[in-house]
Amino acid sequence: MRKNHTPTLYVLLLIWIGFNPSYTIAQSKFPSEMGLLLGVSNYAGDIVKKQDFDPKASNLSIGAYYRWYYNTNLSFRFGINQSSLKGDDNNFIGTDRIARGFSFKTPLTEISARVEYDFLNHNRRRGGNTFTKFVSPFFHVGAGVTFINPKNDFNLEKNSAMSSLIAEDINNRITNFFTVPFGGGIRYDLSEQLLIGVEVGLNAVFTDYLDGISLSAEPEYGDWYAIGGISLSYRLNSIFAKHLLR
Repeated sequence: MRKNHTPTLYVLLLIWIGFNPSYTIAQSKFPSEMGLLLGVSNYAGDIVKKQDFDPKASNLSIGAYYRWYYNTNLSFRFGINQSSLKGDDNNFIGTDRIARGFSFKTPLTEISARVEYDFLNHNRRRGGNTFTKFVSPFFHVGAGVTFINPKNDFNLEKNSAMSSLIAEDINNRITNFFTVPFGGGIRYDLSEQLLIGVEVGLNAVFTDYLDGISLSAEPEYGDWYAIGGISLSYRLNSIFAKHLLR
């Protein structure tokens, strides 16, 4: 089996950015936030029909994040998501997937740093000290590292003709990779301190081994995964920089 070296440099860089003393709350001109994300994960790859996301393959996902604002609209978000992925050919009755009978499952841990742009955040306190609840859309893009440990059932009794390709897939199995998450959502103020949001993000992973399978299936297509759900954020600066946003 091919060894995979943990991308320690990426992890240390993300940790350093997130906890660098130069980015402390006291030094920020704008409020920072901490939050939780509860949602679902899904995957598109070799064990789905036509590279689509399969609703039957959804899994629970939880996450935590810290958001630091550069100004009223632009922020940097550092977070971790914990989830799992799965896929099963037996979900596709009436297709050639049943004859093949592949399946997989893997835990997933994602550590990422993202740039976010909130289009209307500046309207929450504008022209005075009175706070105004607001609905605002946002988008994000970033970079991260994802850790997996795929377990595969290649159904060798049915697929003996592909034994050499399956053996090569097993040898090429990976446990970590670089990822580029991107997506967006909307947020709404429950109060001056609390925000609730709905968001979804896609993750480009630049590998066809997210599910542990490639040569024995469809090596011409890469894999993807998605995480989306409901977020709850708490503003750490309750004053919300009143005098700076006039």
